[in-house]
Amino acid sequence: MIDIENLSVSYGANKVLDSISAHVERGRITGLVGANGAGKSTLVKAAVGLVRAEPGAHITFDAKSLEDFRDRLGYMPQQAALDWSFPAVVGDLAIMGLSARLPWYRWPGKEEKAAAHRALERTGAANLAKRPIAALSGGQRQRVLLARTLATDPDLLILDEPFAGVDAVSQDAIVSVLRDLRDSGVTILLVHHNLAEVADYCDDVILLGTGGIISSGPTQQTLTDTAISQLFSLPR
Repeated sequence: MIDIENLSVSYGANKVLDSISAHVERGRITGLVGANGAGKSTLVKAAVGLVRAEPGAHITFDAKSLEDFRDRLGYMPQQAALDWSFPAVVGDLAIMGLSARLPWYRWPGKEEKAAAHRALERTGAANLAKRPIAALSGGQRQRVLLARTLATDPDLLILDEPFAGVDAVSQDAIVSVLRDLRDSGVTILLVHHNLAEVADYCDDVILLGTGGIISSGPTQQTLTDTAISQLFSLPR
């Protein structure tokens, strides 16, 4: 579903990713795990075109370029990327996920509002539709962000730390939604930092170290003691 070849990204003189290659299987939940500073968020941002990759990188989605696949892709940023003090209610934020697909001269109509409401229902956040986003808890923010991403009915989800700052109830709700989506054929790539949760939630895992990909594949086969030691530079 996603093929990444020779991906390098630098911020000024700091090379964050150096010749990274990775593959994400269709219809599975894949966790991208790494130590702080390994470049997990940079990798997914590069995949969706939010940061510039260096020349020579080749990223395809179902053998299509990002431009050709964009309408089938849903990207959920970290919640810290949004201004939660903005004067908007939850329903408005969910509809914003559809705005990029509308012509510049058209406001969201009944169809878009219905799609946003269905997405909020799916994440258990429909009762929050009229609540100001500034009044949301961390778990509620993540469920609303996920709903905004799902409003476009994507075939591929890329989620950057979807469990950050969530309570147990919200985490269980998000996991349930992701599993249902996976079972319906949606491909999911998520950034996470908790290995125990990745082992529980994800079908596959990509281990990203500061020097590149350490290992990848089915979760139980990939999360070996040796690979984990390499990932966090632990003595063996």
